[in-house]
Amino acid sequence: MRKIAEYGPEQPLETRLCRAFLAIVGGDGAAITLSYTEPSRVTLCTTDEAAARLEDLQDVLGEGPGPTAYEAESAMTTDVRVDGGRWPLFTEAAREVPGVRTVYAVPMRPGQRTIGVLTVHQNAGDLPDGDRAQFLADAIGAALMEEPPPPVESDLDPGPWSTRSKIHQATGMVLMQLRISPADAMALMRAHAFSHSTTLAEVAEQITSRRLRFSDDA
Repeated sequence: MRKIAEYGPEQPLETRLCRAFLAIVGGDGAAITLSYTEPSRVTLCTTDEAAARLEDLQDVLGEGPGPTAYEAESAMTTDVRVDGGRWPLFTEAAREVPGVRTVYAVPMRPGQRTIGVLTVHQNAGDLPDGDRAQFLADAIGAALMEEPPPPVESDLDPGPWSTRSKIHQATGMVLMQLRISPADAMALMRAHAFSHSTTLAEVAEQITSRRLRFSDDA
């Protein structure tokens, strides 16, 4: 992973790892997300707006190559222009993201367990060498495990960990409003985000700032 050094220490490690992966394997943009389908899910890095949008779609919709790669512990891919059977909601929405044709997700499997997924998008139909992509994804996972995750940022320094903390806080507020389970509260928030074409983070912000309630009770 010598390519990491080319991007300078001023960039976070996860960003340098994303860009190094793209430089070696190819692609237009990438994202690193840990604990993909778990409540502790957090996106550490998105290299561009398209990558950020694709990660948010998969989080909100609960489907796509990323979630499946994490659960199956195997690389997944889709051509959003022609596919639609396996992840119909995701592929339909991803077609609206400019410059995206192929999305592939590679699980990061350092040691004996999958810790997250590296997702890449490109405006081309060809795919990288699968063994090479998996080797690099595993190496990136190992590098991330060697560096402890950053602490939750303050309001003056927002980031992915504080965003996820706010989503957890909003989930708790919804389950208290409606007396439902955490899973149902998260599903309701995702449905609201999808129906209003917004992000899960924005829905959480509306809930925690009390601009959005799912109950009329005081």
